[in-house]
Formats: sequence, structure tokens, C-alpha cells
Amino acid sequence: MGEKHGVGPGMGGTSRRRFLQVAGGVVSTVAAGEAFGSAEKKGSASARADSYEVQARGIRIFPGEWRPHYEWEQIAWFSPSWPSQDYVWLDFPEAIFTSQGLLFLSHVNPPYPTVFENLPRVAWQTVENGVSFERVLPNGIKFGGSVLKASETVVGLELHIENGSAAPLKDITLQTCAYLRAIAEFGAYTSENKFVHTAKEGWIELSRAMKLEDCGAAYRAGWRTSGRKVVDVPVAVALSSAGERLLAYTWDKDTLSLVGNAKHPCVHADPFFPNLKPGERATIRGKIGFFEGRLEDFDYAGFC
Repeated sequence: MGEKHGVGPGMGGTSRRRFLQVAGGVVSTVAAGEAFGSAEKKGSASARADSYEVQARGIRIFPGEWRPHYEWEQIAWFSPSWPSQDYVWLDFPEAIFTSQGLLFLSHVNPPYPTVFENLPRVAWQTVENGVSFERVLPNGIKFGGSVLKASETVVGLELHIENGSAAPLKDITLQTCAYLRAIAEFGAYTSENKFVHTAKEGWIELSRAMKLEDCGAAYRAGWRTSGRKVVDVPVAVALSSAGERLLAYTWDKDTLSLVGNAKHPCVHADPFFPNLKPGERATIRGKIGFFEGRLEDFDYAGFC
């Protein structure tokens, strides 16, 4: 039957190629196969170059959530400047320590009781280029902030506190945690990818800086006022495991300390506020930036 219809090896040497040519085919099966294979290869290459993983490009900022059982937490999500499906989770702020006590903690930590418990949720407001919020505590103290896209590579941060209480507000130190577990390239459970800068040695691992002798430098390595003054540049850096690129975090002149937690994992640039008399208000500004290149080539002076 095959030979009769000219699709087999017989019939005067008629082949499948010849049959297609007689039937009006414009290419041979070999050529068609090669063309299909070529297109398939091109398609695969295209898919690799323009895949799901790289569809989301540039800094994106959203209201976030980390621990939904603590409804008063204030979490913002933002992506790096390069193509990524992952997000940094910014605990903003995580804690506000003052002379009037621990006014705010975004979660429950029994050794650190807060002045006010079980605060209500305060929704983020969507604003141009990002999100913002403001909270009023039962004693009249007001605080809030914004997380905004400042440029193609920088997330701008602003926090403000207004002392609406009847007493002075002193010794104001904050924790502002950049939680990294949700962004794989920075999220390793280690301290070895966190760096700070010292006058003597340049960039060194944060864990090693925290063990240096206090030399009276401008900034601390460690938790808030207990950290040692060994850092000369107010920037904490986390290195990516995906290539030569990094995340940099600072509160510029209002930076108090730089620290990280390998078991968390996170990196902090933690700020301080000036003392505030009743009715006074202060604002501080910081940034988290993304840099593609080696740590040695990072322009930290320009970043600050």
C-alpha cells in the first residue's frame, strides 16, 4: 500500500522527500527538520534570555507583610534594580527605644516589653513612587515614614517622630531591619556576606568588625549603643551570591550602628534621633541602594 501511494521506498525510487516535492512541499523533510530544530533552539535561547525570572525588572515598592499574627507591624517590600522575582522585607521601624521606654516593637519579644501592647493596624498609603504611613501612640507621640523609589538604583527612606507627649523624649534609637530571607541572592544564613568599612582595613566582614577594639570611630558595629565604635563609613553592605553586585544600606549622618543577624538573616543600618522636647518634631533620611560591580569599586562616598 505504501509503495502504491508513493510514500515508501519503492515506486521507482520515490521517497518521502520526493512525495512532498510532488505534492507541492517547498522544503524537504530534512530541511524542515533542521528548520524546526533551529527554531526550537532559538526559542529556547530566547526563553532563557526573556524568561519568567527576568520579566520583573527594576525597583518595585509595595505594602508588605511578614508576621500576620502581629497586625501592627510595618513592613514594606521592595525589589532590587536588576531583574528579580524576589523582595527585601523592610521592618520599618522594627523598634523605637527611648527614655520613655520601648515605644514600639513590630513583634513580640518577651525580654523586651513595650509601653503599649497590641496596637491597631496602620495601613500603608500608596503615594507617588512608593508607600508611606503615620501612627499616633496613646501618649500622643506620633511617628511615620515613607519608602520611595528615589532613582533607578536607590530606595529612599524617611522617618519622622513628633513628641506629642507632655515629657521630653530622649535617647531615641531605632532598629530598621532589612530582612533578606525572601531574596535568595542575599538570604544565606551567614555573616560572611555582610561588610562594613574601617579606616585601617577598608571593607571587612561585619562579624569581624564587631570583635575589634573600640577606637572611637564615628559609627558602631553591633546592636545600637552596645556596638563598638570601629566603623568610619555609615554603610552596611550585603554581597550577592548571584554575581558581582551588592545591597548598601545607610542613614547617612543619622546612622548609629551597623549590624546583621546570621540566623535571621538580615542586615541593619540603625539610626538615632535628636532629643525632642514636647511639641518638637524631627525627620531623618536614609537609603538602600543596589550596585552592580565589585565591592572594591563601590563608590560609598558618593552613595552617602
